[in-house]
Amino acid sequence: MEDPFKHLALITFMKTVLFAFNFIFWVTGICILIVGLWAEFDLYQYMNLSPDFTGAAPHVIIGISTLMVITSSVAFSCIVKGQPVLLFIYGSFMLCIFMMEVGLSSSVVCFRDGYAQGLYEGLTETLKNYDPIKTNFDFAQSAMQCCGVSNYTDWIWFSPQRVIPTSCCINTTHCVTANYNDVYQRGCYAVIYMNIKDNMDKIISMAVITSVLPLGGAAMSCCLGNFIRRTKYDAIG
Repeated sequence: MEDPFKHLALITFMKTVLFAFNFIFWVTGICILIVGLWAEFDLYQYMNLSPDFTGAAPHVIIGISTLMVITSSVAFSCIVKGQPVLLFIYGSFMLCIFMMEVGLSSSVVCFRDGYAQGLYEGLTETLKNYDPIKTNFDFAQSAMQCCGVSNYTDWIWFSPQRVIPTSCCINTTHCVTANYNDVYQRGCYAVIYMNIKDNMDKIISMAVITSVLPLGGAAMSCCLGNFIRRTKYDAIG
């Protein structure tokens, strides 16, 4: 018969490793939740200018990260109790999170590849049908310090009013939009696209890295649950 103290020491070690992993996973979930909230309330203002953007992506990120935080929070108690059934349930949730994160990563990659054309068309269409009350174009121009799609002349050629809006002004207190030196010279397409592209790369990298974490957590929790169950059977036998 194997030494029960050796089993107990091994179980304690496995619990400690899984507990430490779960803490890292919990922190990761909070970080992704912050990214999701940032995408919903900040990045959304720019991404919404593309007709290909449905607005669902930030909600999915927030949903998955919330599930990660809740699952890992409950898992601390499951790990301490060391009940095989609870550990297997924890592993199942981890596998579900893994599959959702893989799907999200794939969707973000596909969206990034087709975003450039959609953004240009969306900005152009928004400018041609400019409505200062309904559009985010004014917000984008002020925040990104840009004007028009390619440059400020787009407002003169394509907008219904044929007037450059004050959101293009470099200095809003002393600005005459008819004086082109008073408005931003850069077009918004290039500025917004580079901003989205840089942030998309960060989101994709984070999604790929974090998608591996739940898979490792599922493997460790199932191994621990299976080992505890076998140890109990051995002790009974």
